[in-house]
Amino acid sequence: MKYVALSALLWFGLFTTLRAQDIDIYQHRTNAEFRFPAVPRRMSFREFDLLSTHVRMQDIFAATVVPGYIHFRIYEKRTGYWLLGLRSLGYGGLIYLGARNKSWFNLMFNPLARYTDRHYKADIAVAYVSGALIMGTFLYDWIHGRYLLQHKQAKIRFKYAPTVAFHPAFGGRHPAVTAGVMLQW
Repeated sequence: MKYVALSALLWFGLFTTLRAQDIDIYQHRTNAEFRFPAVPRRMSFREFDLLSTHVRMQDIFAATVVPGYIHFRIYEKRTGYWLLGLRSLGYGGLIYLGARNKSWFNLMFNPLARYTDRHYKADIAVAYVSGALIMGTFLYDWIHGRYLLQHKQAKIRFKYAPTVAFHPAFGGRHPAVTAGVMLQW
């Protein structure tokens, strides 16, 4: 009975954690502190959407299920479709091994389990290549997608950053420079 209660508590905790509004393991201060006085008139909705997009842990969980999710979210559809195709190829390799009644887990992680057929080495290669495709496309989607998002956000911030201009005080030739202190809570 203890195991059933502990298991139910674990599943309930996992479910509520995954349904939480936000799960983060790293901070996202770059865009949280960047404020526009107003949205510039020239800014398109795509640029505004990219600027307000963050790669969160929920997106990473979604990227484990949907290949290329992060790249699709940041408007990189061509790369997203490439990742979708490559991961589908990896899943196809696992389906091939399942059709041959081979356990991909035993092929990859149990070197002592030797099969007697002549296709043993080819099956091991299919298992490793499929695992590498699945894991590689996930990591590429996560790491490269996050890098690309930050790069695009920096370009947008640079494009629409307010310019600093010195205005002459009362028609004089020298610019008026003032100092001030601003307190924030």
